[in-house]
Amino acid sequence: MINSATARVIFGGTFDPIHHGHLRAAIEIGEALGVSQVDLIPSRDPVHRAAPGALAAARLAMVQRAVAAEPSLVANPIEIEAQRDSYTLYTLQELRAEIGPNHPLVLVMGMDAFLGLESWRGWQSLLDYCHILVLLRPGYHPQLSPALEEIHSAAATHRLGDLLASAAGHIYLFEQTPMEVSATQVRELIKSGNNPRYLIPDAVWSYIQENELYGFKRTESN
Repeated sequence: MINSATARVIFGGTFDPIHHGHLRAAIEIGEALGVSQVDLIPSRDPVHRAAPGALAAARLAMVQRAVAAEPSLVANPIEIEAQRDSYTLYTLQELRAEIGPNHPLVLVMGMDAFLGLESWRGWQSLLDYCHILVLLRPGYHPQLSPALEEIHSAAATHRLGDLLASAAGHIYLFEQTPMEVSATQVRELIKSGNNPRYLIPDAVWSYIQENELYGFKRTESN
């Protein structure tokens, strides 16, 4: 078996803004796999959704602030620094070239992202470069499309350790602690003038206020 110290775990997303649900999931995954680090990768120009509410540099800065006090989480700027659209396939290819062909590479994604995987560029090739760990709410068993069901049936494993025993090729459904918080909810709270504290890290909330993001406007009382 390959030692967990050689594994690379990446958790990508828009992080618009990053919230405690993202951070808690990353911590749980890192501990379950026994890795020392999980990379949080904000996308530069998301290609599967509307334009983010904050620019790429601001979203990276918020991730950096969110993880500053947690050594097991790292803000990775690979997609924001790349002069290209944020296609996961390209990011995986770059990371695979960086770490070599034999080390495990684990891509973390939410179930909603997995259900939309067929719209991703080169989606059928992703497992050539990585394992896919899908975040699953306990008790939630969504209906997969025929194409996703086929690839899931071929690649699924029920043993988390399989993600460390080979470089790529498996899909694992990871039941996470349920936290009912979303970036959309946070943005709407801020836009409506309400306080999103305890849904996002204090450092992120401070950054949003300092930079007047998501419709926040500073006043003398702020």
